[in-house]
Amino acid sequence: MIDQRFKGYTTAPSTVQVDAWRVKLFCQAIGETNAVHWDANAAHAQGYTHCPVPPTFLKALESEHFSSAALLRVLTVSVGKVLHAEQSFDYIRPVHVGDVVEISRSITDLYDKREGSMSFIVVRTDYRVEQQAVGSSIQTIMIRNQDPAVP
Repeated sequence: MIDQRFKGYTTAPSTVQVDAWRVKLFCQAIGETNAVHWDANAAHAQGYTHCPVPPTFLKALESEHFSSAALLRVLTVSVGKVLHAEQSFDYIRPVHVGDVVEISRSITDLYDKREGSMSFIVVRTDYRVEQQAVGSSIQTIMIRNQDPAVP
């Protein structure tokens, strides 16, 4: 079980600049072939002033700020017992190549199920550009604990 005093733990904000090459690598990894995301000429041809990033690219930025593995180290949780249970995103406005994204993460809830055999960590990530919110995500991480019924 995870110590409840970590509920509310918040990382210091940090910033990550969105680079076209990083977006292009991300697009290759997910199978996105639309060059509008990394090629300024393609973006301009489609009416964009700057290349918009794919929505789930925010997850890649999150890992450069303070990854889930880093959060688990703070909580002294072994990565080998962890399952990424779910994640949802709320998009407020597009993020573009060239933007500097400020990221912070907070542990908003900690709870156990099945008599403590599973613990859950709920993490909120906030993304801002020029001090304006551009999106957020809620991630639930599950930890498999020692089954209390097994000696």
